[in-house]
Order: sequence, then structure tokens, then C-alpha cells
Amino acid sequence: MHADIQHQEVVFLDETDPISSPMKAKGVGELGICGVGAAVANAVYNASGVRVRDYPVTLDKLLTGMPEMV
Repeated sequence: MHADIQHQEVVFLDETDPISSPMKAKGVGELGICGVGAAVANAVYNASGVRVRDYPVTLDKLLTGMPEMV
């Protein structure tokens, strides 16, 4: 979850990039989605009981973690 992520420092550069966007912002979207991958992995764990610790979370990783059916 977001509380588990280390403190992030945001640095504003003095230079502008007229091509990047009308707001002249660089990489702003990454800050808002930093906890999404962890949230999805936790949701998969809650639904399946299998903890996947490396990305991407794929079906083959889930199936190898499932107990065998008799």
C-alpha cells in the first residue's frame, strides 16, 4: 500500500521543455500510480491465497503457487 513506499522527493527543474506538455511537466503521472502494482498484487493474494512477489503477476505464477488437487 502507499504507506509502505519510501518518502519520495519531488524536484522541480528550472528548465522548461516546450514539447513535453502544455503544462511543461515531466513525469508527473508516475507519482500517482506508484502503489497500484502493490494493490493489485495484494488483491490477487486475497482472492487466490497465492503471494506473487515478482512482476508481472501472471497466471503461470499463480498456478505454480496453488496447492495440487487430489
